[in-house]
Amino acid sequence: MKNFPKILIGAAMILALSAIFSGAVMTAAAVPGTPEASPIQNINQLLTILNKIVVLMYRAFFIVAIGFVIWAAFNYLFGGDDPEKIKSATKRIMYAAIAIAVALISVGANVIIKSLIGQ
Repeated sequence: MKNFPKILIGAAMILALSAIFSGAVMTAAAVPGTPEASPIQNINQLLTILNKIVVLMYRAFFIVAIGFVIWAAFNYLFGGDDPEKIKSATKRIMYAAIAIAVALISVGANVIIKSLIGQ
């Protein structure tokens, strides 16, 4: 449990880097021979890319939350009278709630950004 924040940050970084590298590969494939040309030609394309990143993060956090809920359920079931296992299961439920909150905030941030830009 001590390594959870490190694992979560590492997973987020890997997800972000994979999105960046996949975008770079698609850009290189889409516009051969013009490295100075930007793949983003207007604000709608930028919003589309941001929306895809937000959806990926949203799904990733919900998957993590579901995993923690299942893990906590097994700890509750097999914990028996061990208060340490019950305590760790409660912490996992709390982390799942935090992951769900972050996922919902990311969707809310998408709406806020769109309203600020005027879309």
